[in-house]
Amino acid sequence: MKVKIKKKFNNIEFSEYNNKEKGGKKRSSLLTSFDRMEYSIVTDNSKDTLFHICDTILSGRAVLANFDKLDPEDANDMLNFISGVVYATEGKIFQIDEKIFLFGRKEEFEDGSLYQYVEDTK
Repeated sequence: MKVKIKKKFNNIEFSEYNNKEKGGKKRSSLLTSFDRMEYSIVTDNSKDTLFHICDTILSGRAVLANFDKLDPEDANDMLNFISGVVYATEGKIFQIDEKIFLFGRKEEFEDGSLYQYVEDTK
């Protein structure tokens, strides 16, 4: 006698952060915040580089910045300035590695894709 086993699949929504019934916002794009994230390898401590990272954050895109090629003092100066921008937008900063940081406004974290990235890199 053979027994049939039915597999039950969970119905998983893309993101519980985007549920309208729970007060989530309607997304205007099919891309997640992770898909729209900009990766930046910081090689100099110029104001142009610093302002480019800050402008990207302010424009609604998360930034994954690698400060590996910068000396610690210059990297800390840039981190202080970027941290102020992130704080002003009620955003979040995650340290992914020793010299790699993820910056984003609170709106970029609402879809859950950036939180998932942070968890996956641990």
